[in-house]
Amino acid sequence: MKSTLLSFIALILFGLNLSAQTYNGSESVEFDAANNRYLVSNTGSGQILARAANGTLSVFKSGISPAPYGLEILGNTVYACCGGSIKGFDLTTGNEVFTINLGAQFLNGITSDGMSSLFATDFSGKKLFRIRPAANAFNLMAQNLVQSPNGIVYDLANNRLVFVNWGANAPIKEFSFADSTVSTITTTTLGNCDGLAWNGLDTWYISAWTGQKIVKFDRDFTNAPVNVQTGMSSPADIYYNQLSDTLAVPNSGNNTVVFIGFAAIENVPCSLLPLSVDADSSQFIGTVLSFGDSVLRVRLTNNSGLNFAYPQARLTPVNALPAGMTFGVNQDGFNVFASSWNSGESAYVEFYFNVASAIAENTVLDFQIDVTNLIPSSADTCFFSETFSVDLNPGNTVDLDDLETPKLALFPNPADQYIQLQVAGSAAISAVELIDLSGRSVYQASGAFTTISTTDIPSGLYILQVKDQTGEMHQKKIVVKHD
Repeated sequence: MKSTLLSFIALILFGLNLSAQTYNGSESVEFDAANNRYLVSNTGSGQILARAANGTLSVFKSGISPAPYGLEILGNTVYACCGGSIKGFDLTTGNEVFTINLGAQFLNGITSDGMSSLFATDFSGKKLFRIRPAANAFNLMAQNLVQSPNGIVYDLANNRLVFVNWGANAPIKEFSFADSTVSTITTTTLGNCDGLAWNGLDTWYISAWTGQKIVKFDRDFTNAPVNVQTGMSSPADIYYNQLSDTLAVPNSGNNTVVFIGFAAIENVPCSLLPLSVDADSSQFIGTVLSFGDSVLRVRLTNNSGLNFAYPQARLTPVNALPAGMTFGVNQDGFNVFASSWNSGESAYVEFYFNVASAIAENTVLDFQIDVTNLIPSSADTCFFSETFSVDLNPGNTVDLDDLETPKLALFPNPADQYIQLQVAGSAAISAVELIDLSGRSVYQASGAFTTISTTDIPSGLYILQVKDQTGEMHQKKIVVKHD
């Protein structure tokens, strides 16, 4: 009797275990790169399943109520839309580590900025929310939307949220962070759009219940959609895996998850890589006006949805370098400027030059920046190029020409070993001071003299201030240049 009872219990547990590892209302897919697995929300059983690389299913988290819909990983936590709340589960332990009630009616789509904020769509309430887990806070971003918002994606390059909508002829819309407005990007003939995904480069994917299909749009939604795959069954919250160039499609209608593989992206036009050069950050630093190496530093921002390893950059002057300025040794090719360069991150790239003579004020040069080796994306064969300008020696805010007084004469200019001084009217000199462009005094002397030594003064551009015995001040620009 005992043996029969144990066998019966084992049979029940075995059946429960099989049930627990089966898709049941598969709604949303998210890739957990750290653990090389997909997470799938099971709305029918209140679970999140884990799908291993070999396709084996296991239970990541069970007993979730309300049932999980949209999933989004931020940090070491997977967040789930659960009714009117957002819940977070630790990726390592599966423990619930976060919950916040937004007072929403039915949260469905969710995305993040990859840093600190989540964004969710309230399908039934026709609202958009921002959630800040670290602060345990949220705010309403948009309400009274015309259609029911569904899948949503954060688009860093355009400072917006892109989301699809339910209903016939469903438009694709955006929420602009610049002015907090909602507008239509494009109208469509699609019906009941559920999921939205972006490959981080040149293609948007949308799942539509009407027609049971997956379609794709170009980066700017300028062309008509193209069918990617039909024969779906209520395709829900899709996910694009950039590492494998694969689209994961949960079919809530027949409890399956379909993986659509694409050919590697090759020879991508550079214009499709939304990287940016921060022109305001471009600066020529170091001992600009003296011998030795100087550095042109430029900040590059990764506005794409891709993460890169060991990106390289090259600088090419568009117009001629000023006399005496050359590229530093071994610095005229590509330089690795970061070991990793993730979406949304900025990194500085530095280019080295030798400066053998003074550079005139406000010397502006145009440069071209090329970026390549964008691994692991197969866009690594593409060059991203952008031309920008930098002032190699910005003048003072006060025009130095306006500071000069005609009564002071000096020679030679440029000076090497000495400067000969003379004040009109033969007024005797009582004091002199040499000031660099940062305002620092590099030489001072007093007494009656007409010559000062520049042997120990570094090469560069200076302001020479002379005081005569009457108390009048005289100023002149002087270039010190040692051969």
